[in-house]
Amino acid sequence: MMICTPYITLRNGKRLFAHEKGLEAFCFEVTPEQHKKYMEKKAKEEEKKKKQDESEEKEE
Repeated sequence: MMICTPYITLRNGKRLFAHEKGLEAFCFEVTPEQHKKYMEKKAKEEEKKKKQDESEEKEE
């Protein structure tokens, strides 16, 4: 499975944009298992953020 993104984040925390290198996007190959693991992690982070936002709204 190919994943393409307009930027990558370097180890030092800076973002490198594809257009800076004359590309439309950075593309790389991942296995379906890696993709599934990433999507599960992202969903978990979004759920955590949603709960945090709800608790902040209740405090106001």
